[in-house]
Amino acid sequence: MTLAVLAVGCSVDGEATAGGSADLSARSVAPVDFPADSATRLPAPAVPGALADLTGRPLHGSVTPPDCTPRGVSADGAVVLVGPDPATSTATFTSAVAYADRPLDQVTGLARRCPRTITGSAPTAVTIVMTEVLPAPQRSGLATAALRRTMTTGGSESPLVTGTTSVMAQRDGVRVIVEYRHQGADPMSADAGASLNALFDSAVAAAFG
Repeated sequence: MTLAVLAVGCSVDGEATAGGSADLSARSVAPVDFPADSATRLPAPAVPGALADLTGRPLHGSVTPPDCTPRGVSADGAVVLVGPDPATSTATFTSAVAYADRPLDQVTGLARRCPRTITGSAPTAVTIVMTEVLPAPQRSGLATAALRRTMTTGGSESPLVTGTTSVMAQRDGVRVIVEYRHQGADPMSADAGASLNALFDSAVAAAFG
């Protein structure tokens, strides 16, 4: 599939931008590609927040240390779908296709340099984020990456723990992100991992042919 070269710049606050970028709907997975054979496409106003969650760059607030703030991707033209995990009510699958102005090796490089970061503000809104770089699935002609994050929010007595595993692929300024998000610090199940891999395969095929 051929992608016209688009000028992707950077806004004042460091977020990726792609003014006038073409809509990426034709390069997104369909709801039937999800494990439960259904998913919801997020409306445009919700896309920036979803991409912030996927990339680890908060829409509001800051990251400590500041130089560990992840790079965002552009919400302009982006498509995000979210579907349930049929095995549990406390987990979801997400697929996103968006324009990105930095290579994936910068994502993994930052994660290796900053395995522990803090977002939010005291006393209860603080989130400690632990990030681990995983072996990336190899795809011919594509840059790929995989990350696992564990996010602990709130006080020490009853914190909320959320785990995510994301796999990414990128070519010609277009990035695919597929994520599994669940409650708790335990790793995702083998079945969830297989479903994540299958959704990633569908997302890569849809975006890059």
